[in-house]
Amino acid sequence: MDKLKRTSRRLQTVVLLLMLLTPCALALNVATGAWAELLRMPQGIALDREQIFGVRTWAVIALGAIKPAFYMLAFWFLYKLLGLYRQGIIFTADNVAAIRRIGWAIAAIDIAGMAQTLITGPVLTLLHITPAHISARLEVRFLIGGLFVVLVAYVMDMGRELKEQDSLVI
Repeated sequence: MDKLKRTSRRLQTVVLLLMLLTPCALALNVATGAWAELLRMPQGIALDREQIFGVRTWAVIALGAIKPAFYMLAFWFLYKLLGLYRQGIIFTADNVAAIRRIGWAIAAIDIAGMAQTLITGPVLTLLHITPAHISARLEVRFLIGGLFVVLVAYVMDMGRELKEQDSLVI
């Protein structure tokens, strides 16, 4: 049990660091004017950098922050799960719920990325930052992984329920 608590404490530190580095990476893109990288623009679409000022800057930052926000959400849920492990709470309904939330947050990363790609073109066109365009991107890496984590959570929940039923049998 001590090994799990020690490992959880270390992993919580790593996850917290990743959670803090995510907005730092976003800020670095903004500070360096790496708008195309921030927005994951398709090749061939030119950004009119002179049009990115004032409220438009905030709109571009908001568009670029959609997917990183879901990374941070997944990191937060993982941080909370590791906190439960650090307290020695392992096979409980709280753990299963935390794992399920992590799975859905991971799956949401790809969904947010696809939504970000779909709305970026129309928003930038409306703001006169790019010529009229729309693009779509199919992303499934995190979606598949997240759904697998959700499945594992359901299996863990079934195992937890069986253990509880077994402990009631005399």
